[in-house]
Amino acid sequence: MFFAARRNRETGNRPAHILCLVGCLLATPPSPAQHKVVDDIFLDHPSMDRNATTLPTADARPVQAIFRERALQDASLARAVDGTLFLTGTPQRDGPKDGFRLWVSADAKQWRALGAVHAQGRRLLSPEVAIRGNRLYLTFQDQDGCARIAVGRVAEPTAPYQESPCLVENATHPSLFIDDDAAYLLWEGGMIARLTPDLQALAEPPRFLKPDPSLFGQLPEGQDWPVRSRIGEKGATMFRDGDRYVVVASEVTGRMRAPTEDVFMATGPTPYGPFSRRFLAVPHAGRISVLRDADGRLFASYNPQCADHLAHICEQVGLVPLDRTEGGRLRPAASVLTENSPVAHARPALPETAIRDPSVTMAADGTYYLVGTTSRNREADGVLALWRSDDLREWTQTSLRFDRDGLGVTFRNLAALWAPEIKWVARDRTFYLAFSMMERDVGGRTWLYRSLSGRAEGPYRNVAKANLVTGIDGFIFEDGDNLYLLWGGGHLGRLNARRDGFEEPPVRLLDTDGEKVGYEGNGLIRLGDTYFITGAEWNGPLRTHGTYDMMYGAARSVLGPYSKRQVGAPHAGHGTLFQDRGGQWWTTMFGNDVTAPYRKRFGLVPLRLDEGRIMADHP
Repeated sequence: MFFAARRNRETGNRPAHILCLVGCLLATPPSPAQHKVVDDIFLDHPSMDRNATTLPTADARPVQAIFRERALQDASLARAVDGTLFLTGTPQRDGPKDGFRLWVSADAKQWRALGAVHAQGRRLLSPEVAIRGNRLYLTFQDQDGCARIAVGRVAEPTAPYQESPCLVENATHPSLFIDDDAAYLLWEGGMIARLTPDLQALAEPPRFLKPDPSLFGQLPEGQDWPVRSRIGEKGATMFRDGDRYVVVASEVTGRMRAPTEDVFMATGPTPYGPFSRRFLAVPHAGRISVLRDADGRLFASYNPQCADHLAHICEQVGLVPLDRTEGGRLRPAASVLTENSPVAHARPALPETAIRDPSVTMAADGTYYLVGTTSRNREADGVLALWRSDDLREWTQTSLRFDRDGLGVTFRNLAALWAPEIKWVARDRTFYLAFSMMERDVGGRTWLYRSLSGRAEGPYRNVAKANLVTGIDGFIFEDGDNLYLLWGGGHLGRLNARRDGFEEPPVRLLDTDGEKVGYEGNGLIRLGDTYFITGAEWNGPLRTHGTYDMMYGAARSVLGPYSKRQVGAPHAGHGTLFQDRGGQWWTTMFGNDVTAPYRKRFGLVPLRLDEGRIMADHP
């Protein structure tokens, strides 16, 4: 079986991940055991490990460049039968740009430049290299926008090539896929057409590859709206994986509010589909080649644009070993990191406990307490899981009790306790507990409870006769003599002295664009004369492939308006900011998206706060 262009039998790594590619691949460590947590509400949520794109191990290392001799975009790799690697791409900035530039390597470390190939005084864009037997194929877009194929020989890659006529006009990023009995041209984000046997013309009208529309029939209105109609926006290519055909394309998605050019894939039983829903396969990789080594293992090239500041390299070429999920989808191996952010390599503090919406507060004696949405909560009995720590490293589980009968509400449908938030309030010298109850077909309401004992364990009693507000995600904010409740995407109310209502009507906190800062999981802190509001927001194509980030804005008044919202900590949406005994700021994080370093686990991310900014810091 032949994998054309970017997907032949290749591999390569230098220390840790860049494989040898001449038959001596370094072993890729197995993926960590998957947590199998029963969670009916979030059965197909991005926070489930089976949907994860990244699951790095504790010793995972950043992807390394195997090629840095010349700045390239749209890099393409192919492996000859003898293990030799061929590399091409679109040269950037200085140097000659006519024809093709080819490099070869026997070990993915030392590269030999072959110079200009097929140079005829033309600028040839987005070349893709493919090999079958002794045939060397270069598929490209010429200076007039036409897709063409030049055929040469592996043994003499600098010898003259036979070039096809114009196959398709105005066709960007063309690629060639040769199956057992047919060859196909792909271009743009998913156009495909079978070629004549001599590769001199299209043998059929083009068609567009996209996910099977029937797969979206059960989704809520608006869910996955960007990905119903496409697999990607450019660089479509294809390879065969067993009895399945994999179509690959890249797209700049805006995850983490950054120009991340990610690689998406979908699979089907034929080159025409029907194709599965697309899945995010290799973050930050740019347009890729998929290669197979002599042992059948798959690798993706990694060639990000420099605009993606969250990639580890730019305009250089790396290789990412690929693993499979339990469902058979491809993703980066657990041994490699493709994202360069402070949280990309973060590890959970409670790796064995599934938890969402973690909330930490520091008591007057310097003890830290943690609560969150977890299956260990027994809200029907008025019991919530509580953890305590003296150092933010070792956590001991205990529990707190609240007056379940004091909710003051009769639920008609199934209800679950949601997002408990614990806070030590110095002025009242006691702990408060805010939590929401989510009732099916009704929505969320939030209660405020106060510890009668002054201890984190409680018991807690409702400050009011029923829920204090409608909406979810209550957060308690102490500011001098004032105590506030923040909830539901930026609603803020100053509590009265009895804490059972508000001194004046609540307001909605907005940024200078008139937008809310996060749609849920809001928090407030004050540093000097600056107030920071934080909140959780999905950035990118909704939650399916987007990131659940901690957003923030800053203001001189608690009422705002706050500065234009921006990312403070990627993947750390709905976290609690707090200061430890030494003055270090932290945010909690639980991992809620497919590219988070872990999912549904409590972790801590160090922060730097200065000049109206919040920035995640490297641990």
